Amino acid sequence: MDNQPNEASIAWREWGDAAFESSLTERKPVLLALTATWCHWCHVMDQTSYSDSRVVQSINSGFIPIRVDVDQRPDLSSRYNQGGYPSLVFLDSAGAVIEGKIYVPPDDMIQLLDKIRACYPNASQKGLPTEPAIDTSQVHNGRPPHLVRQKIDDLYDPIYGGFGDEPKQPPWEGIGYLLSEYQRTGERRLRNMACRTLDGIFNGLYDNRDGGFFRYSVTRDWRVPHYEKMLVTNARLASAFLTAYQITRRTAYKTAAAGAIKYMTETLLDPATGLFWASQDAEEEYYGLPWKDRESTVKPSIDTTVYTGWNAIAAGAIFHFSGVVGSTSHLKRAEYVLETLWEEFESNKGLGHILGESRDQPRYLADHVYAFGAYLDMHQISGSGENLRRAQSLLDSIHQLFSDPSGGFNDVSRGNTPVHGIKPVLENALLAEGLTKLAAITGRDEHQTTAKNTLEALGSVVPGRSYMGPLGFRRMEEDEEKLFLPAGFAWTRVWDGIEGGMVHIVVVGAKTDKATKGLFGAAV
Repeated sequence: MDNQPNEASIAWREWGDAAFESSLTERKPVLLALTATWCHWCHVMDQTSYSDSRVVQSINSGFIPIRVDVDQRPDLSSRYNQGGYPSLVFLDSAGAVIEGKIYVPPDDMIQLLDKIRACYPNASQKGLPTEPAIDTSQVHNGRPPHLVRQKIDDLYDPIYGGFGDEPKQPPWEGIGYLLSEYQRTGERRLRNMACRTLDGIFNGLYDNRDGGFFRYSVTRDWRVPHYEKMLVTNARLASAFLTAYQITRRTAYKTAAAGAIKYMTETLLDPATGLFWASQDAEEEYYGLPWKDRESTVKPSIDTTVYTGWNAIAAGAIFHFSGVVGSTSHLKRAEYVLETLWEEFESNKGLGHILGESRDQPRYLADHVYAFGAYLDMHQISGSGENLRRAQSLLDSIHQLFSDPSGGFNDVSRGNTPVHGIKPVLENALLAEGLTKLAAITGRDEHQTTAKNTLEALGSVVPGRSYMGPLGFRRMEEDEEKLFLPAGFAWTRVWDGIEGGMVHIVVVGAKTDKATKGLFGAAV
C-alpha cells in the first residue's frame, strides 16, 4: 500500500463546543494533537505520520481532528499532555481520555487508529465535556516542607547537579529554593547544591555562539541540549544566576545572567513593538554545523507570538538585572513592557494570553499572576504609587476571575473552557508570594491571610502533584513532576518565607545619589 505523503491533508478543527458536538452526533472520537512551534519531534510527526496518505484518510473519515498549540492553550496542555510533545490524545465526546501517546510513527499510527475506531462504539457518549471525579490517591497528611526537603535528598545529582538522571530540566525554582534555604539556615550544603546545578547548566546548556540557554538536556551531564530556546527559560535562568551572583559574588554567574538577558533583548525582542517573542526553534541541522558555517547560515526560525505572561516574566528578570548592574536602559525597557501590558489590561478588562488578541481568548491565572508580580517588582524599584495601584487592580481581577470557593485559584477563568478547572500549585504559590509582598508594602494583614490560606488549600498534594483537581486527563511528565518539581519548590519556599517573616529594607536618599544607588543595588 502507498506509504508516501500526498497532497491531501488532515482537516484540523479548533477546540470548542462545535467539535465535541460533532463527535457526539457523528459518533466519532476526537483526535487531539498537542504540538508546539519549537518542538523538533512535532515537526517530525508532521513530516511523517500526519503526512502519510493512509493516516490522513483514516483520520479524516473516522475522527474529529483537533490541533492545538500548547503555548497558546496551556489549559489543554495541563489537562491532556501525555508525557511530552507531540502528544496524541483520543477523547470521547465528553472530553474523557480514551488513550494517549507521544510521538507515533506512521505504521504504528495506522494500527492505533484502527484500534480506537474498533472500540469507540462502546465508549461513553454523555454529551459535552464534564467534570470527572476528584482523585485523592496522592493526597497526603505529611508536612509539605518536610516532604520537599526529603525529595531534594532523594533526587539531587551530586555529580552533575540538578535533580534525577535524565532528561535534565533547568530547575530554576529548585535553585531559588536552595538559595533561599541557605540564606535562612546558613547550611552551606544547600548553597553548594545550587552552585553545582548552575555550573552544569551554564557549561552544558548555554549557547556560546549565538547566546541564550537551550530548553533542557537530553543527558544527565547537561552536555546534549534539546536545541529550542524559550523566552521563559532564559528569563527564569537570568534571575536564578543573578540571585546566585548576589549571594556568592561569582563573576561567572553575572556573566551567565547577562548572556541570557542579551539573548532576550537582541534575538527575541521585536524591534517594532518593544515586546518579546516566544521562542526560537530547535533546528538540529543548524546547531550541528561548525561555528564558522553557522555564521553564514540562516538562523533557526522564531515564533513571533507575544505571550502576556512570558513578557511579564521577562520584565521581572530585566528589573532584577537592572537593579544588580545599575542599567538604566534595561530598566526603561522593562518599564515599557509593563506599560504596554497595562494598556492591554485596561482596554480589555483583563489580560488575554496573546497580546493583541485578548477579547476572544481564555483568561489564564498564570498571565495575571506573573503580571501582578512584575508590577510589584516595578513598584519596589521605582517607589511609584501608580505601579502599586496597578498591582492591586490585577489582584482584584484575579479574585474575580479565578477564585474558587473551596480555596485557592483555578487556572482558567470560569466560562472560558469546556473542561473543569484545576488549581495549579506553582501559580498559586507565586500568587501567595506576591500577596505576602503586598501585605508588607501596604500593612494590610488580609493579604497575608489570603496568602497562607492559598498555600494551605493546595498543601495536601505537595510535592507529589503540580495541581489539585481531577485526574484522568494528563499523564505525569517525569521531567516536570518528579525531577523538576517547580511547584513543590515554589510552594515550600513561599511557605517558609511566610513562617519566617519578611525582611524589610528601606533605602532613603536621592535616586541620583551614588551611595543610594549602591545601597539599592545591594538590596534588590
